[in-house]
Amino acid sequence: MSKHPTPDANRWQDLQTAHLLFGLTAEEKTEYDELTREITAEELNQLDTVVASLDVVWSDTQSEPLPEHLRKAIRIRASQELDAKPVVSLAKPSTYPATTLRGKNYLPWFVSAICLMLAVFTWIANRPTDTVRPDVAQLRAELIAANQGLVQAKWSPGPTPSDGATGDVVWSAPQQQGFMRFRGLPVNTPTKEQYQLWIFDKNQSDKTPIDGGVFDITSTEEVIIPINAKLYVQDPFMFAITIEKPGGVVVSTRERLPLLAKVE
Repeated sequence: MSKHPTPDANRWQDLQTAHLLFGLTAEEKTEYDELTREITAEELNQLDTVVASLDVVWSDTQSEPLPEHLRKAIRIRASQELDAKPVVSLAKPSTYPATTLRGKNYLPWFVSAICLMLAVFTWIANRPTDTVRPDVAQLRAELIAANQGLVQAKWSPGPTPSDGATGDVVWSAPQQQGFMRFRGLPVNTPTKEQYQLWIFDKNQSDKTPIDGGVFDITSTEEVIIPINAKLYVQDPFMFAITIEKPGGVVVSTRERLPLLAKVE
């Protein structure tokens, strides 16, 4: 069974908490170092879990701001703990901000707050990502509205056509951005085969068109796919869709070419 903390241990906890939250003055750092040498290993490790939790929470530089309702929940929890166990000392006023939060009863609230923060960050990390995905249709509309060197062509059947497949392709050379739109193109099985776009440019040999990226079709309804050109596309005159092995190919045999789009 653990022993009850000694007064020195309580003081060390106060200084450790202040160190984590605010930093210490030179005098407090000296006192903290002296107490650390006297504290038992069991007491010295008491805040290790809290420190590790802080490292996990604060090391993610890409974390998003807390939702307001969760921020309020943390404030309410803090108020409840502090109201139930006052820790403000009025005996020795100080301008140093950490002293207003000192006391042996502050640590339980600190641990509770960290646990709640970890739960919040776990929720953020595991929530559905669909809410933050860009609207590809909107990006396509903006590209067309900008009309910067824009070319647009409709899909037509290729040598090995897919019955009923329609749509178009748009590309902006100044922005090096474009989109393919399909309706009725058969859904593929990515582990067996994938679609691949080829861009024929007037400055590129017809034998080696520019790879526009591999992609999958998950619905026969309207689907919009961003173009991922591997080289600079300056003056395209035709786009082609082939069916290749998973991951695509460097040079296509064009044996399965369901769609073509010629720029008029």
